[in-house]
Amino acid sequence: MVCEGLVLASAFLSVDKNAARKPNRFILSNVSTHTEQTPCKLLEMNFDFLINGIKEKFGISDKNDWISERLNEIEIHRDNFETLPFKIVELKEFGFLTKVKGLYSYISFYHMPWKYFDTESWTAIAPTLIDKTFFCKIHKIDKDPIAIILNGELPQFKKAELIIGEEYKGLIIKITDYGLFIDIGFHFNWKCGSITGLLHKSQLAANEKINDYELGQEITTVYQELNKNGQPIFCNNREKIDWQIGKPQELLGQTIWAKVIRQSESKTVKLLVKGKYKSVLTIDKQAYAPKYRKKLKKAKNQLKHGEIVNCEVIGFNKTNRTLKVNWITEIDIEIMVDNSISNNLDNDTLKKLITLKNKI
Repeated sequence: MVCEGLVLASAFLSVDKNAARKPNRFILSNVSTHTEQTPCKLLEMNFDFLINGIKEKFGISDKNDWISERLNEIEIHRDNFETLPFKIVELKEFGFLTKVKGLYSYISFYHMPWKYFDTESWTAIAPTLIDKTFFCKIHKIDKDPIAIILNGELPQFKKAELIIGEEYKGLIIKITDYGLFIDIGFHFNWKCGSITGLLHKSQLAANEKINDYELGQEITTVYQELNKNGQPIFCNNREKIDWQIGKPQELLGQTIWAKVIRQSESKTVKLLVKGKYKSVLTIDKQAYAPKYRKKLKKAKNQLKHGEIVNCEVIGFNKTNRTLKVNWITEIDIEIMVDNSISNNLDNDTLKKLITLKNKI
């Protein structure tokens, strides 16, 4: 170790010629008193001299000098009211440990780029904010001890264009008796700031309950509309959203499959068009002769729960969110085969039945 140190020292120190006559004795030429020291003591006393020589040679700044330079720069930014980027490092009790221009700093919840009503909301989303970058102005700076306080209350986010009926990922920031408050700013990686809305318990899907969820949990929800205060309203009832944006109405005039919903031994038969839209099953008197209406009613009573049938959407009731449908059965095929019956049908009906025959 001593030999390595002597080799390093020889690159920066000159040795007094007289010292050659005195083994193991070295004298620094840059020390005016020419005080003699042992090799190890010599290296220990002049280590800073060696390091400073290397730093000066390669233009390396001292750590304290670097910190001083950063502090001076930050002071200039503060005095000029300039905007700086900062990064979230760690959650604290009332705010976040942050970094600005490479130095540790602090920002309170009250001076973050957006606000929540309570600290538990910040706790809920904190893990997703770590290493995220936002913008701020310097609120306060002290040099001894070093303390840098940030203020992020300034415009910095792009506006999110929410689409009714679209799904968004969010984080649950508050749970109440009447619903869940969800921040879908998470969906946009916080580049649009906070977008907080309510998912009311009445808008949950049939298999969902408020107690199923936890604070900070990620959830996928559907944007429904803005309330009168401009706050997003979410809905997990997909059927309700579809009626709002007109998807079931688009089925008018189409032939589509439907699932039979029937309780055991019940005469009431319900259909779910495409497995999700409630419908009212009708038998069109104009399309069938009286004796075939009886057959249809009998066939209807024989339908089993879960069975798939074909039907034509002939109307809808948006208020009740129900479709009106005509049931297409095997009896229709019999009608096409039976020429005596076909005389009771118009050409349009026949063409329709022929088309349906190939689908059944």
